[in-house]
Amino acid sequence: MDRAKLIQALGLPETATDEDIFAAIEKNKAAAADAATKQAAAEAEKGQAEKDRDEAKTELANERAAHRALLLDQAIAEGRISVAGRAAWDKRLTDDFAAGKVALANEKPLKTETAVTTTPGKQASVDLVALANERMAKHPGMTYPAAFAQVMKEHPEVK
Repeated sequence: MDRAKLIQALGLPETATDEDIFAAIEKNKAAAADAATKQAAAEAEKGQAEKDRDEAKTELANERAAHRALLLDQAIAEGRISVAGRAAWDKRLTDDFAAGKVALANEKPLKTETAVTTTPGKQASVDLVALANERMAKHPGMTYPAAFAQVMKEHPEVK
């Protein structure tokens, strides 16, 4: 091996001794090992950051779905949409949440009827859903499941 080329490749002065050459080689080996360690740590950190990002995306998607469900539950409870229309509204909120949320808030309540209807010559039929909605209107803050459960207790004859 040509000593002059080796000294030049290591960036040493032309007067470098064999010990200087060996020291520079060892220094370069240590620097390479340190760089490899740093690269491995950076790759591990990148992997952890990607995992955290994916978990955050999943959590955000779950939070959005829960938010949509709450908005739809509230709209159904307030009588602004029907249970049958829930899937369409859920799709609309999924596609464009901001516009869908405004449209849902602006929905007018569906037609209202009394909860108990009678027809001549027949027994009165009880609309549990309407009674639960009325109870929720009378008691702000009451959830639909709680109102429906109370109405069911009051009207055990309806199954």
